[in-house]
Amino acid sequence: MSACASFAGCATLPDAPRERGLYVDVRKAIDFEEQVDWVSDRLEVDAVLPTVMGSVCRTSAETRRNLIDWLDVQITAEGGPARELYEREGRRRTAAVKRVLTLERTRALLLRAHQLAGEECPFWLEEEEDFRGLQGDEGRLVVLLESMGGAALTFTDGQSAFGGGGVGRLLVAGGVSRRLTLGVGFGVGADGELPETETGGRSFEAVVAFQVPLLLRVNFISRVFDVEVDVTSRMRDGQLQTPGIRLALAYGLSAPRTASLMPYVLAWVGYEIVPGGRGDPTSHIIWLGTKVGFDWDP
Repeated sequence: MSACASFAGCATLPDAPRERGLYVDVRKAIDFEEQVDWVSDRLEVDAVLPTVMGSVCRTSAETRRNLIDWLDVQITAEGGPARELYEREGRRRTAAVKRVLTLERTRALLLRAHQLAGEECPFWLEEEEDFRGLQGDEGRLVVLLESMGGAALTFTDGQSAFGGGGVGRLLVAGGVSRRLTLGVGFGVGADGELPETETGGRSFEAVVAFQVPLLLRVNFISRVFDVEVDVTSRMRDGQLQTPGIRLALAYGLSAPRTASLMPYVLAWVGYEIVPGGRGDPTSHIIWLGTKVGFDWDP
């Protein structure tokens, strides 16, 4: 549990699809607000309400009550209520106390939205029988629009060279389960190197870079973890070079989806191997960089 708790919301999700989708939407609003600050429960709940009403209005009163009951069970299972747990923990805001506080805030926000739904939900926003949430990818096809770049250290035939690069990427992805998103796409950009010259100095070399990424994204509500394998290639002097393979891992945050776009930013590290070909030696490349993008639900 302690390892899992480092990822927001990875411990438990409701089994029923409608309750699960609503929970992810409400919980993500809480997670995002907690990243900024959270002092007064009532004031914070009122401030966050507009971001969750679109989800609440798409669900039935029964779904909302079921989720409130589920949250009560989770709060008890985690040692709550938070005030009593805080006293048992020596009046310290331990990780356990913070988890229960987040669950209680999620419940408070959901309860307040549920109470207002009858009056505040517009007549044209009707209940959706197949509601899966607005903030996750489960059960939907999405487009990932990304800018991915970083610094690189290349080792070739006993020599090292610093460099870097960046690509724009477009991936088509699908939410294949409650946490997993699988995608494939295409990227194009530029890579640059600073190889050492015969005189001991360094010269800049830029090439066009291509990649075909296969991505597996694990969603932890407001946090995401990516594992991807990329087929890479570069064009030098008008010639397409021998393809390489890159394994990359990334971890970061996603913000609430607005107007069908969910922004995210991740840090990533990767290892790439470019086999020797046409008389060239094999290259090994270590990457470190960032990935910024949007999850677009068309």
